[in-house]
Formats: sequence, structure tokens, C-alpha cells
Amino acid sequence: MEHPVPDRPASAPLPEGGLMPWKVFHEVKALRAEVRALRAQREEANGRLDKLYEAVHALRADRTTELESAHHETSRAYGALRDRIISHCRYAAEAAAEQPHQRAETHVRLAAAVFRTVLAEHPAAEEDWHRSAARVLGPQVPLGTVTDLHRETAALRARVAELGGVHRWNFELRLGQAPDPRLHEVWPRSDEHEPLSLCVAPAYQVVGRTPHVRPLVHTVIGRV
Repeated sequence: MEHPVPDRPASAPLPEGGLMPWKVFHEVKALRAEVRALRAQREEANGRLDKLYEAVHALRADRTTELESAHHETSRAYGALRDRIISHCRYAAEAAAEQPHQRAETHVRLAAAVFRTVLAEHPAAEEDWHRSAARVLGPQVPLGTVTDLHRETAALRARVAELGGVHRWNFELRLGQAPDPRLHEVWPRSDEHEPLSLCVAPAYQVVGRTPHVRPLVHTVIGRV
């Protein structure tokens, strides 16, 4: 009696995607190696980025220090020019008034008018200086030659503009308050206990920072 020959077992199904187990293993291994390589590249890129940030911060710090030094030097030039303008105004005031108290008050008013014109308004010519002085001295009293002062003032403004940053000639005062020695430089013959009444010469200030040169101020006018 013949016995039937059993059928051969069916082949095992292939994994999803048709890959044999050993092929799947190698694919996973390759992917892991790629991930490790990408992580290494990312870490290297982050390291380069950190170094670039450090370089940028260093450049900003150097630039800030450089600008601060440049503004400091320019503010010193302004202080010297301010003193020369005040001295020039004194001689004109002495020629315009007879009495000492009149000369002193004229001096203050003249200096304030000139600084407003040459720094706040930026005159284009020497005639602007003389027109400003005539409003205080009258048309018959000359201000005198201001060629050198005009040239130096124009050069100073140009130098400040080249430095960059937001600079201004600050004439602002809280009138009626007593002067603060930390914020103001009081006119030599002005009573520091009296209320503020006039900004004679402006502060040299980069916006957002303490002024390099404090404003020259006068207290109650008429008590000079």
C-alpha cells in the first residue's frame, strides 16, 4: 500500500519591503552610522557658530571702546572750543555795556545766543554768528572776527558726525530747579543755590549715556 508523499512546507513570508533579515540588519546599521555622522557634523557646526559669536562680541566690544575713546577726545576738543567762544564773547560784551553788572549779563546772554546758533542751528557762514550777536549787542557793536572759531566749530561738527552713534548737543534744562553738580557745570559768577534759568553752552552727549561734557548753565538771570 502506497503512502502519500507529504507536501513541502511553504516558504516563510518575507519581511515587509521584501528584505531578508540580514539585509534589514545592515540597513539599520547604515542608518545608525549616518545619524552618528550627522550628529558629529551638527556638533562641529555648533562649535564654529560659538566661535563666530565670540568673535562678533569681541568686535562689538572693541568698536564700543574705540567709539568711547573717540568721543572722549572730541569732547575735550569741544571743551577747549567752548572756552574760546566764551572768551571771545566777553570782549564783545565789555565793549557793549558800561556798567560791570551789565557787562556780566550781556556776556551770559551773548554766549548763550551764539552757542544756540553755531551748534543747534549749524550756521553755514560767519554772517550767522554776527546776526546772532546783533540780537543781543545791537547792530552798532561788532562781535569781532570769528573766522577761526567758525572754521573750528564746523570741523568739530564734522568730526562728531564721522564717529557715528546718536550724538546731540543737549540744551535741555528743567528750569526753576536748583543745579545739580553731577549734571550741570555752573557759570562761574552764577549762584549755584538759585534756580536754573538758562543753558549757556550745551552738553556733549551720546544718547543713552552720561554726557561727556556737562551743560554750562546759569541760574536766575539778573544776578550775574
